[in-house]
Amino acid sequence: MGEQAFRLEVLTEVARLETEQSWKEDGATSMTDWLVGRYTLSIGTAREWIMVAQALTEQPEIRRGYAEGRLSWDQLRALVRFTTPDNEAEWAERAPHMTVAELRAANKTVTNSQVVQAHQKRRVEWWFEDHQPLFQMTVHMGDVEGATLATSLTRRANQYDPDPESGVYEEFETRCADALHELASQAIAADRDHDRATILIHTDIQTLLNATGTATIADGPALAHDTLRRLACDARLQLAITDPDHSTVGVGRTTRTIPPWLNRLVRLRDRSCRFPNCRRTRWTQAHHIVHWADGGPTDLNNLITLCGFHHRLIHEHGWTIHGQPGDKITWHRPDGHAFQPKPPAPHLQAWKHTLNLTPPVQPPHRPQPTTIPALR
Repeated sequence: MGEQAFRLEVLTEVARLETEQSWKEDGATSMTDWLVGRYTLSIGTAREWIMVAQALTEQPEIRRGYAEGRLSWDQLRALVRFTTPDNEAEWAERAPHMTVAELRAANKTVTNSQVVQAHQKRRVEWWFEDHQPLFQMTVHMGDVEGATLATSLTRRANQYDPDPESGVYEEFETRCADALHELASQAIAADRDHDRATILIHTDIQTLLNATGTATIADGPALAHDTLRRLACDARLQLAITDPDHSTVGVGRTTRTIPPWLNRLVRLRDRSCRFPNCRRTRWTQAHHIVHWADGGPTDLNNLITLCGFHHRLIHEHGWTIHGQPGDKITWHRPDGHAFQPKPPAPHLQAWKHTLNLTPPVQPPHRPQPTTIPALR
């Protein structure tokens, strides 16, 4: 089977699974999350698979052009972002003779539906580098909102003074990073909810007493002691100290309500929703594994972090959790069977590996202009 036909088979399968919403059976919140969890794709790649697959179900001429090898994969991805069933036949003829850059620039008209779609896709993602004290962030938002953010950062960056010794300004991008940090610091300082505007630092008892080693920001990197001391001067901190005997931390049966300090410890341990392959870290909730009404304590070893969707699976759809949250837990379906991620479908898994093996896209063939001999 050729590469084009192989990919079309995968896209057809993706479209079918999306239409049938088969991902719901595995406790996923969407087809995107299902692909990310099952095949360790990035969110962007998963969304692109679905976008292309759905477009090809409605645009047979473009599908035929790709199947016959007249369109490359990169051309196809660029093309279906703006084609419709009404104009796809025209573009199926034009696109093979255009470069990817030309296709990306082909549709300059912005419609109201595109504005709405851009707003719906707004998102901010961030992560900490594993082996260096570095934080990175990507921002996707509408052009108007983006212009507001850019104007705010530019305005503040241009107000910074130059270096007092050299008289030289730092790079504009560096000053923008400082401006963003300043905006966030001001917002935290003004937040009246001390529990939600607190930075959680994790360390062990020996590190704390001996002033050696490192501490760790919740969901973040290790901290040097000098950095920890600096943070302690101007930020709201909570120290989560690990006791060597791993004694129970909590309030037992005193109350069902989870104190903010205990809730932060649960989030620190779990990092994200504990449903298999769910990596949500925002809008999560702490759940009593043994319900409070059934005698379960409000202790660290009886609490687990769940996103709203998977929390509802337990309370409204009959799923259950078994095990210790500090060690290993098992999810059980409503029928009592243990949930295990399905093995990857061979063709989907194979295509994932071929993505990095795709040969570079060759420029489309363009007839060379005829050279007219000079008159003598």
